Amino acid sequence: MNNEKWNEICFYLSENIRTDISESEFEQNVIQALRVLDWKEFLGDIQIRPSFQIGASNRIMPDFVINSAEKKNLFVIEIKQPSIPLNINFQQQLFSYMRQLRLQYGVLIGQVIQIFYDGDLTEHDDPVLLETIEFNKDNIKGQKFVELFSKENFSKELLVSFTLNSLKKINRKSEQKKLHQKILSPDYHMEILELIKQDFLNKYDAELIDNVLKEISITISENAATEQITQKVPAKVWESNGQQNTRDKTKYIINGKGKKLPKNRFVLELVKEYLKKKPSSFNSLKNVFLDEYQGSTGVINTLESVEIKYANKGNKRHFIAPNEILESEDNIKFVVCTEWGKDNINNIVDLARKQGFEIAEV
Repeated sequence: MNNEKWNEICFYLSENIRTDISESEFEQNVIQALRVLDWKEFLGDIQIRPSFQIGASNRIMPDFVINSAEKKNLFVIEIKQPSIPLNINFQQQLFSYMRQLRLQYGVLIGQVIQIFYDGDLTEHDDPVLLETIEFNKDNIKGQKFVELFSKENFSKELLVSFTLNSLKKINRKSEQKKLHQKILSPDYHMEILELIKQDFLNKYDAELIDNVLKEISITISENAATEQITQKVPAKVWESNGQQNTRDKTKYIINGKGKKLPKNRFVLELVKEYLKKKPSSFNSLKNVFLDEYQGSTGVINTLESVEIKYANKGNKRHFIAPNEILESEDNIKFVVCTEWGKDNINNIVDLARKQGFEIAEV
């Protein structure tokens, strides 16, 4: 049954359309395809180009929103003219609708079907492409699409299971890359030295092993099939106790008062103190606390943008408790990023000192 329905969807969305079909004409074909999945407009299952109020003055109008029998929004669909390849701009438009409507699943339909997920099952900031489905008859992926998105079978449990399986496949390559990098990293070489030490502890005393390890280095390199990268562990980095603590636990005190603050709390308190010292507009603050100091997320962001970007995420990556939300001189509410480590915190320490703050590292 799923295969027959998928083949019918292929007929409406690929086989039986002109190459120059307009987007408005294609919309009617998509409605027919949704009927194959038993979603019906007259029952209120399908909202076509609904208008949603966003904030005080903005509105959004996605192509389709699919509703449950209780009129709860289930997922959003954006369509594009089939003669135009799907691109990042089309995806970003769908992402915006997913976040504004707080929907974890979105479907993009054009030359192919793309399924996106945005939620806590992944750490990615942007929605993740779970599957791309071509309009081929008897396509196994297409049959799965029918199973997941038909009205009769639609369930959160099925989608979560599908999402986890898809993420596992997607993460296989990224996990392989991470493992590759870890094995070649100097930190892992220290772990190898520790493993060597543990292996010999039943025959030799620890001091003797440490002395020997100080005198050697270990080389790990990629095989000849790839570009050769070699990492060496100099003997001098092997401390006498055979341990290397790679986690930076440094804390910070601002102007010699207050608590010893961990990295993320230090940044939050610094922005608060700066705002007291130099009341500023939000744009002025962004020009001081440059995004590049933190990295991909930025040091500070408007509360509204964070609530939209991480609408479907439990971890908002920012301090968002009521007593942590700040307000600029031009009355814009903003929040401070929580993502800080030894690789980017020095940017803020240097900035603080240039701005006249005394920063003690303890």
